[in-house]
Amino acid sequence: MNSQTATPITNSNSVPLHCQHRTASGRRCRMAVSDPDSGLCSKHAADRQKELDQADLASVLIGDIQEFRDAVTINHSLGELYKLLARNKITPRRAAVMAYTCNLLLRTLPAIARDNDLQPEQPGPMFDFSDWPNPGDGSGIKGPAVVRRAAAAIRDQAKTSS
Repeated sequence: MNSQTATPITNSNSVPLHCQHRTASGRRCRMAVSDPDSGLCSKHAADRQKELDQADLASVLIGDIQEFRDAVTINHSLGELYKLLARNKITPRRAAVMAYTCNLLLRTLPAIARDNDLQPEQPGPMFDFSDWPNPGDGSGIKGPAVVRRAAAAIRDQAKTSS
């Protein structure tokens, strides 16, 4: 056997012409490559895609986490999901659905905390300027200078428009 017959035939872009799948006995598929990224024929590329879709990734994604009740556990799961996607162990579509589910879990955490009385419901920031001294400009508006300037600008605008 000479060296030319043992060398796989490739084109100028160094993409193999024949499928790179090998059987358990070591034989290689003779079909033409249909997916240059994976180097597999259409049959073996479909088989690989099916394996990725059906892979049981629960142990990798959730580990020993029992419930997703805090942002740390959800963040851990998202990190593992990112690693699987980067290693091409999960399809982008499946990863997107799982990331969306994590987003929903994160968005419900404040409501869960409120329901469990862990976090009081706060409508927004409350400002109390009652203990501030009266301003020297005679406006009677207590608060930081920026509030007084804004109130003065509104008052002046109201005077000029009427």
